[in-house]
Amino acid sequence: MALELSPLAADRIPEAAGLVDQWYGRARRALPYLSARETGLPSGLELVQRRLSESGCVSAVAYERGAMAGFLVAAAQDLKPHEHAALHAHPRSAVVGLGGFAASAGREAEVLHELYVRVAARLVAERRLTHYVWMPADDAVAMAWFRLGFGLEWVHGLMPVKARGRQPREVGRLTIRRAGPSDGAPIGRMAVETARGYRQSAAFAPQPDEALTALRGHYTGALADPRSAAWIAVRGGEEVGMVVLTPAAPWPLVPPASVELAEAFVAPSARGEGVSRVLLATALAWAYDNGYRYVSARWRSGSPGSAGHWPRIGFKPVGHGLVRVLDPRLQGAR
Repeated sequence: MALELSPLAADRIPEAAGLVDQWYGRARRALPYLSARETGLPSGLELVQRRLSESGCVSAVAYERGAMAGFLVAAAQDLKPHEHAALHAHPRSAVVGLGGFAASAGREAEVLHELYVRVAARLVAERRLTHYVWMPADDAVAMAWFRLGFGLEWVHGLMPVKARGRQPREVGRLTIRRAGPSDGAPIGRMAVETARGYRQSAAFAPQPDEALTALRGHYTGALADPRSAAWIAVRGGEEVGMVVLTPAAPWPLVPPASVELAEAFVAPSARGEGVSRVLLATALAWAYDNGYRYVSARWRSGSPGSAGHWPRIGFKPVGHGLVRVLDPRLQGAR
């Protein structure tokens, strides 16, 4: 197997895109609510071109008997402390985004091993010791990454939005009100409380104070956007929960007409009473009436609350986020 470590040559991009289309087609057939014939999703060509347009790309291509057996593209990620993404990712890292790798079916473990060995050497030389991979929820391909030292950190779930049916049982003395532009303060406060929870076991995710401060005003625009909506749960004059829906960004594993569950929070004193179900039912009724047919959500696999709660609600995994953190004592690392 001949290997080449260089930016993917322009004349080989269609071949790489073909590998992505073949894999994503197989993956979608096995995933809930998706199919290989889903329209409106980015093509392999779009995804590969997007990955190659990212800054600081490092790539490797594997050929066997003159044919492409696989490719890998990792991009540099440098985050400032106040950026929203800094709540979820290391400030100096590398990311293999969706469409950033693919391999011949059945050869994933062997091909990805050879590709990652060469790409990782470059990343470590650049002192990028945290590596992320985004991919469809394909257990066989995930296992190839697990054998390279990666672990599952994020789950991306999807659930259909149905016409208003049987509503959850009401919670005593609870009222739900639609949030508006003047509710930025309570929405921001509860969003910060959600983020702070990730500092605890078993997520253990640092939450920079600068990013938490910026998070307080992060949803100001969404509260004034008619395509988005938020609700606040109030009991005894106290705001005990909220949910925020925003239009889902284009993503290879999320169909068009999807809305994203951007934030959700229930105060510890009100948990276990069904507040979250009432909030979500209210939000999804609005989503259906406004033309949305799917809702997506992303949660940390180690979160003691989210990891069990959202699958019980009805979200099915369609995407995985993997991470590998290397020892900072490596030569050349800060």
